[in-house]
Amino acid sequence: MNNGTQSDDVRTLSTKSDSTTKPNTLEEELKMLEGAGKTPRRVKVYLLNGDDWIDNGTGFCVGEIDKETKSPYFLVRNEQDTESIILKSFLKGSIQYQRQQETLIVWTDSDGSDLALSFQETEGCADLCDFIIRVQQGHFSPGISLYYVMPNVNEGDDVTELITGPIRYPPDEPEASNIGVVLETVNQGANAQFTRTNILEYIVEKGYFMKLVKVFEQAEKKKDAEALYCISDVIKSLFLYNESSILEDMLSSEEKIMGLVGILEYDSEYRDFKASHREFLTTQSFTTVIPVDNTEIFKRDFYLNYLKDVVLARFLDEPTFSFITSLIYANQVEIFNYIKDSSILEKLFKIYEDNDMLQRDMPKKRDGVKMVHQYVLIAKTLQKLDFFSLLVKSGLLKLINFALKDDEDQIRVLGTELIVIIIEQDVSLVNAIDHEEATIDNSDPPILEELAHTLPNEKKNVPNGDTSFSSKVTRLKLSDDMTLISILSKLLVEDRNLGLKNQAFEALKTLLDPNIAASGSNGISPVIGGGAFPGSEEYKFGPDEFKEINTQNYFNAFYTEVAVNLFKKLIDLGNSSEVAVDAKKGDELLYQLLCELISFCTREHKTPVSRTFFLENHIILGVAKLLTTNCKIILKLACIRCLKNLITLNDEFYTRYTISQDVWVYFFKFFETVVDEDNLADSTCLDFLEIVNRSCDRAMNPNKRTNYVLLAKYIYNKYGDFVRTRLNYVATGKRLVELVENEFHEANSNGNSALHDEDHDEEDEEDEIVDIKTDDLGLSDEEMIPNNASTPINDDQDEEEENGNGHVIVNGADGDDDNVGKKRPREETSEIETSKRAELNEKAASNDNFGQVALTAITSDQL
Repeated sequence: MNNGTQSDDVRTLSTKSDSTTKPNTLEEELKMLEGAGKTPRRVKVYLLNGDDWIDNGTGFCVGEIDKETKSPYFLVRNEQDTESIILKSFLKGSIQYQRQQETLIVWTDSDGSDLALSFQETEGCADLCDFIIRVQQGHFSPGISLYYVMPNVNEGDDVTELITGPIRYPPDEPEASNIGVVLETVNQGANAQFTRTNILEYIVEKGYFMKLVKVFEQAEKKKDAEALYCISDVIKSLFLYNESSILEDMLSSEEKIMGLVGILEYDSEYRDFKASHREFLTTQSFTTVIPVDNTEIFKRDFYLNYLKDVVLARFLDEPTFSFITSLIYANQVEIFNYIKDSSILEKLFKIYEDNDMLQRDMPKKRDGVKMVHQYVLIAKTLQKLDFFSLLVKSGLLKLINFALKDDEDQIRVLGTELIVIIIEQDVSLVNAIDHEEATIDNSDPPILEELAHTLPNEKKNVPNGDTSFSSKVTRLKLSDDMTLISILSKLLVEDRNLGLKNQAFEALKTLLDPNIAASGSNGISPVIGGGAFPGSEEYKFGPDEFKEINTQNYFNAFYTEVAVNLFKKLIDLGNSSEVAVDAKKGDELLYQLLCELISFCTREHKTPVSRTFFLENHIILGVAKLLTTNCKIILKLACIRCLKNLITLNDEFYTRYTISQDVWVYFFKFFETVVDEDNLADSTCLDFLEIVNRSCDRAMNPNKRTNYVLLAKYIYNKYGDFVRTRLNYVATGKRLVELVENEFHEANSNGNSALHDEDHDEEDEEDEIVDIKTDDLGLSDEEMIPNNASTPINDDQDEEEENGNGHVIVNGADGDDDNVGKKRPREETSEIETSKRAELNEKAASNDNFGQVALTAITSDQL
């Protein structure tokens, strides 16, 4: 029998020496011993003589009880002569038996003789040990004990573990006078699992903890400091027993919890200090926001967390910590089940229906935000996705609206965190919020109306009164209501709390992710959209189809309703003809985040939608102007990263815009201030030129080089002196000059023509969204009309109007804008230009009509 098996057997047989567990009759006692030690086991008997163990013979050992005296004893009969008895040793008094090396039982007899039984088999030794256990716990010889001596794996002293024996229990009625004895008994009992188990059983069955609480209350009234510290040490010692039974008993009711935290306010290690746990728990922390029937589970959750994180934090070990955590988990599951089955959320969100911001209502509303935030964090750890769905349907946005508009920074932070957490769980939950009813958007998107006409006739016929089908179908459309995004944008722009700005930015990025629709299988959220078309393959959508359904109106709404206000500072800066003013200290983070958001949108959103907005509003120009303001270098580096991102898109519209609007003049002004300083700013500017060099060199990039060639020529013509003279400490400037002068390593002298021809096939694939090829747009110098600023893609005559001065307005942009360039009167338009414009517009006509933008022409003098 191995060590683990032996210990398990002992635990099942362990009972304390108390009248409640003592057998009532002799027959019951004998029944406990039935089978134990009855089987003869081959054994050698040894007697210690001086330092030597003398072999006294070999025989068969059994455990028996004297019929007259009821005294248990070991009996060993000679294996050769069963009538010959080698050993008869009574188990009595306070004899301590030791099991060693799995097959040895060693003890000192009552007459002082040292004896040992060496069993042939492990099972034989275990059987006789079992006999000892039953004799001791059956009260035949309650004073004896059995220890298991185990060798130390680290080659130290042997480990001795009590298997059974007499137990010293604490006094039945604890008092201030004997509390020291209680502490001594508890500490001694901690040495063995057997004593720990039995003492804890005694304490739980006798209700000993509440007796200690009463002694504590009396000692506190009498200001008996020694008794108070002693009681506290008793409780801490019981925690170190690592037994769930005592913890469960101490934490089973509010009364016991308050008694526990009261006792632990006193600590013998810090006698000059006293905690105030009870005062905190009763007066300052637990707040009722709305009345509920079952307050106990809510209080219990708070008490358990407070115990784990504050009261017991110093001396909790891993097993005890895990047990309290499991209690917290079970209680929290009960809380969520209670919330789900009651009308708590409806009552809670009802207090936010009144938009009145009177001070008398503010504390309750703020407490409601804190409460929801608290349980949302819990639900996040428990993976309670149904709880998030329930929050949204019950009116979460009413609470978030209040939180984000509140004057207190803490409440605004909590409101933003709520949005972020909901987004992390399922972004479609946020987009299912309607700003009026806080329910799923039920408006019919055009795509679904078209879809309805293609469905089989039998699928169109919906029974009267059955709206389940239509309501599920409309879930396929992301709500184009921008209330939530508008709130986040306002926080990002206006709030002075830097941490809140970052939170709002991260939430916006998630909400503006084009993959927003693909949160579940087949692109349908498992919470919101699951089962929209049950039981029919005809209703299945691929990821691409579903993404198209969800995102078109959604992103159109963002750029038309929200983006103008979000990027207003950059729009004003870009459209201003005055020298850029210094960036305010509070706005530097905003500008930095906006630069990152521009890079994200231009990279992730469909080009016709985002490009139109950023170019028509001169936002890119505004970003460039920040480089000449008196702001921190980190903001200027963010601006350069944004401009580099635009160039790496290899988009003809962005490239020509930056050249025609002299965006790079601000870049080179900044470059001049940091050139040859051997720092991050200098390296960032050089990296931009390296990108241009690598991308326009035919040897390194044989395809799609048109835009980089234009940019390289622009830099060479306008900033050639700077590149030659100021960048002499690196090879970057020299290489750019060589590339331009060597016509980018083209095989023939007609670089532009050859370049356009070889790029033709590649650009067909890259610009498939708008179906306009780079070679069609790359006009020769002769075709570029010096005074023309733009060649419109849109061919609709309704969008071209003449203003009062006879100038053409394209897509609503006034021709007098100096930053764009002057547009010629309609009657002076040349036949060549008109023909070219018609050709381009014909190619664009079959594509997305939203967000068409004018392609900026580059005059010959710019190149």
